[in-house]
Amino acid sequence: MPDMDHVEHAWGAIESASTLDDVLRVTVEHARTLGFGYAAIARHVHVQSGLMRPDVLSNYPQAWKDLFNRRDYGLSSPILAACQRRGGAIRWTDLESIIPLTRIQREYLEESRKLGLASGCTVASHMPDMPTVSAHFVIPDNGPLPARLFMVAILLGTAAGQQARSLWQSHHPDATADLAERLSPRQVDCIKLVARGMTSWEIASVLGISDQTVSEYLTDARRRLAVANRAQLVLKALKQGYFTLDDVTD
Repeated sequence: MPDMDHVEHAWGAIESASTLDDVLRVTVEHARTLGFGYAAIARHVHVQSGLMRPDVLSNYPQAWKDLFNRRDYGLSSPILAACQRRGGAIRWTDLESIIPLTRIQREYLEESRKLGLASGCTVASHMPDMPTVSAHFVIPDNGPLPARLFMVAILLGTAAGQQARSLWQSHHPDATADLAERLSPRQVDCIKLVARGMTSWEIASVLGISDQTVSEYLTDARRRLAVANRAQLVLKALKQGYFTLDDVTD
């Protein structure tokens, strides 16, 4: 196990990285020295910033990257969802104690296991009114995550997350979506309740507004997202990151 001098060297190297690719490269190099096989850095969906899909940098196998994109796992990853629920360091073995896993999320974990990417940890950083940034570390071949290695990963992940956030802010400013096409917070509230199976009258009772106002919110939301009915509205709002499955399931 590398000593703290090595960790201090890794922290300095990450802080000196001038591009996001360099942050990933240096993080991966030191993560491998520590005993990890793969590493990733992610900036999460953040509607207020116009980020409707996560940005993910990794040295994961190409088979995983292809599957991640094909299955749209960026919007259903249990690891990213757990980060949103709880910041700080998360062992992947603890995911089910943090969020209730959906069928798709269980499929995600099973696909990860098949590719040898099922064991590891994540370090997530939250800041007010800004996207969550997280660093992820994978133990090779689904091996165990020793406690000491987990603690060292926290330090490495904190450094990587901080530097990546800084570079994302300065080199990749948040997207500015056309406000005419964005949903308002109240519209999102209505859509979440539609997803729970409520009628306009029931939604009005929950939100303390008239059912006519609810209908107007939903009609305008359908126009903004260019969909024809409420079912399509829920699916498109979910896919664009306005809320997650955890928001509408008990």
